[in-house]
Amino acid sequence: MLTISKPLSASQAHTYHAKEFTSAEQNYWKQDDRILGEWHGALAEKFGLSGGVDEEHFARLADGQHPITGEQLVRHRVVQEYETTDGKSVAPVEHRAGWDATFSAPKSVSLTALVGGDDRVRDAHRQAVNIALNELERYTQARIGGNSPAETTGKFIAAKFEHDTARPVDGYAAPQLHTHTVIFNVTERENGQTRALQERGLFASQQFATAVYQSELTYRLRNLGYAIEAGRSGAPEVKGYSQEYLDASSPRSQQIREHLEKSGYQGPEAAQIAAHSTRDRKQIHSPAEVLVAHRQIAAEFGNQADMVVREARERAQLQSHERGQDDSRQAARQAVTYARDRSFEREAVTDERDLYRDALRRGMSETTYAEVRAGFEARIASGEFRLVPGQKHDSGRQFTTAETIRAERDVLRQMQQGHGRAEQIMPIQAAVAHTQKQQQLNAGQKAAAEEILTSRDVVQGLEGKAGVGKTTLLKSVREAAEKRGYVVEGFAPTSRAANQLRDAGISADTLQGFLARARQPVPERHLYMVDESSLASTKQVRGFLDKLEHGDRVLLIGDTRQHQGVEAGKPFEQLVNAGMRTAQVDQIVRQRNAPELLKAVEHLSRGEIAEGVALLEQQGRVTEIADAQQRIAVIAKSYSASPENTIVVSPDNASRRQINQAVRSELQARGIVDSESHAMRVLAPRSDMTGADRTWAARYTVGDVLYYPRGSHDIGIDKQSYTKVIATQPQDNFLIVQKADGAEVTYNPARLYGVNVYRELEREFAVGDRLSFTAPSKELGVANRDLGTVQQIGQDGTLTVKMDTGKSVSFDSNQMRHYDHGYAVTSHSSQGLTAERVMVNLDSSIHADLINRRFAYVAVSRGAHDAQIFTDSAASLIGKLSHDVVKSSALQVGQQVATDQGAGFQV
Repeated sequence: MLTISKPLSASQAHTYHAKEFTSAEQNYWKQDDRILGEWHGALAEKFGLSGGVDEEHFARLADGQHPITGEQLVRHRVVQEYETTDGKSVAPVEHRAGWDATFSAPKSVSLTALVGGDDRVRDAHRQAVNIALNELERYTQARIGGNSPAETTGKFIAAKFEHDTARPVDGYAAPQLHTHTVIFNVTERENGQTRALQERGLFASQQFATAVYQSELTYRLRNLGYAIEAGRSGAPEVKGYSQEYLDASSPRSQQIREHLEKSGYQGPEAAQIAAHSTRDRKQIHSPAEVLVAHRQIAAEFGNQADMVVREARERAQLQSHERGQDDSRQAARQAVTYARDRSFEREAVTDERDLYRDALRRGMSETTYAEVRAGFEARIASGEFRLVPGQKHDSGRQFTTAETIRAERDVLRQMQQGHGRAEQIMPIQAAVAHTQKQQQLNAGQKAAAEEILTSRDVVQGLEGKAGVGKTTLLKSVREAAEKRGYVVEGFAPTSRAANQLRDAGISADTLQGFLARARQPVPERHLYMVDESSLASTKQVRGFLDKLEHGDRVLLIGDTRQHQGVEAGKPFEQLVNAGMRTAQVDQIVRQRNAPELLKAVEHLSRGEIAEGVALLEQQGRVTEIADAQQRIAVIAKSYSASPENTIVVSPDNASRRQINQAVRSELQARGIVDSESHAMRVLAPRSDMTGADRTWAARYTVGDVLYYPRGSHDIGIDKQSYTKVIATQPQDNFLIVQKADGAEVTYNPARLYGVNVYRELEREFAVGDRLSFTAPSKELGVANRDLGTVQQIGQDGTLTVKMDTGKSVSFDSNQMRHYDHGYAVTSHSSQGLTAERVMVNLDSSIHADLINRRFAYVAVSRGAHDAQIFTDSAASLIGKLSHDVVKSSALQVGQQVATDQGAGFQV
């Protein structure tokens, strides 16, 4: 895989070159007791550099100078520490020399090359690194400065240094083949000017370059006779090694994992910090001493590397030739189809690097990057993939599909064709008379109800901020429509939102349930209310509008400022922007008894993050605790001091689980939750699995639990039954699953659609625990993410839960396993919830896809009376929360094409 460091300062680069990159300590292969390195990149050739890396040339480039002439290529100031007026010493940031991009071979590949002694494997690693670097270079960008967008140059200069041991742990340096590549902070524009690099292009290409490296490596290894399988982390591994041997040869990885577990931090950036914090100084050993240590551990596990190499050589002799070109092209076509289906299921516009990444993972060891790229370009030529303009800082091409464009056009066309073509539900006089009788409605709600009831549009909208009382408003509209002979039905993308429609007296179902119905013309006129339309995908809204009959009306209800859906498109926002007449409800009632909090929520609802955060800080609602574990402990104590009607909102599932455990332990210590816990096996959805993933056996893990809503008579799996994955056969794309009766079934997952995939986890529950359902149940009458409190646990495993709605439900915890602890929820899951008090855990290291203005607005607005933010950095709150994450849409981009180029996609 490829990891990219934080920027190296010039002094760091000088030090690393002398003591790290060129040091021959603990490396087999030495050139005069030093690693010479090798130049790479288009600028290396232009500067006249090739072969070994000279120390003086490296030093000049680290200082932003021409390696030969010493001319300053990148401007930077000399670092001089100075003292501010208040007496503080300040050291300006030193010049950025570049970045250390490290390509690391999978552990089994390192063992094969180094312990097994197959130099061909080391050569395969080198070739794969070179190809991946060439592709990484393609997306190099120059920093222009000011508000000017970065310019894609496709040129850099880099110095490569190959190492073959990891840092020692307890004196042992395990085999680890890896290549450090210092990418210097200089590039050249088209006009010949030199500029500093825009690092965004590097990091945006990281996963893509990893996929190129792994794909090229495994393709070469397969041609050498090695069998390839997916490892524990999903990375390709050479087959034939036991997990115990791999673990014993990976003490450094284990050391980093343990550090992360203790710190409570997650993610690649945290892993880099952990790697730096835990590293031991490399000790000097001779190649012979290193080899002895490696062979000693190998012998303890049966000399597996020797056996793997021997079998590969035998297998290679039986292979009459390398994999045929036709086979490789066919594999590339299948891989590109998979990438298309996977990417465009969740986004309408996708960067080409994401498509390449997914295609290369799908075709791993079966095809090459060159074949995948050729197949991709062929689909562009055919019109299947459509090139669209990228955003300001995009370094890669952006694509949509012809089908995505058609779907978005259909949605907008159906809305526009319905303008002024429907009868009013009631005339204005009658509508006003109706709303005046509704004493529970405020002025804004009355105005919105009147606008809805008097509209002549088939499709209309209702947009309301969080907590404006939409349920009360919809109840009034329902009553008026029913009096006029309409059958009112409600739908929503989530079961919780459907339940909230039922609270307004509306017969409701999920949007998915409606789309699954057979189309049957009915004589009655319908008013369909679709709540949480902002979470609906283009595919869902298109399918819904396609099923309308003459005389039907649609009210789409949403909020463009809250979270958007998981699947591709943002149809509600598109419809609003394209002229759908939309009633607005802006008067927030949820925080009406907390006027100071209301002011902050109002700012957040308008995207005024700086003003909103400033108010929260002034009101004492922001607490800074840098250490993650200490922060979670404080949240747990605060929760347990007043647990009634309190929720915690955290951005990701990892921190959510940690908070759940901490709160639960604190409540048990206080006697609020019973001390006698019962271990239960629950099911957690694998949200990482797209529809395309579910057709690919390699994406499944032994132990996964599968649910079949439809079942299959041909395969022998009953409707609404569960199985467990007991083995996978990726080479044939087969799953082997075990049914409840113990029978085993082998099948190709591409033959079944709509299968749900879960991981089985252990959770402890006791009387008094808060419980959150993680899937809807019609039998129990609960929705996904509904909350309740455990009242009783029977000896037979029966759980009795008192829901927050007041009703009690009982179920067999051995059969119905879709639940988890309910103290903390993610921001997405919290949308639609209301609590008296909300506590928000906000760690600035979490990815911007999770920490943004939508997170801030949704999370803080859950609290009716109080909201408290607990963060590691109060100073970075405004910057982190000001970022926005918006779903892409093809036609929005297409209209820009039409304007800029005179032709293109027209709405």
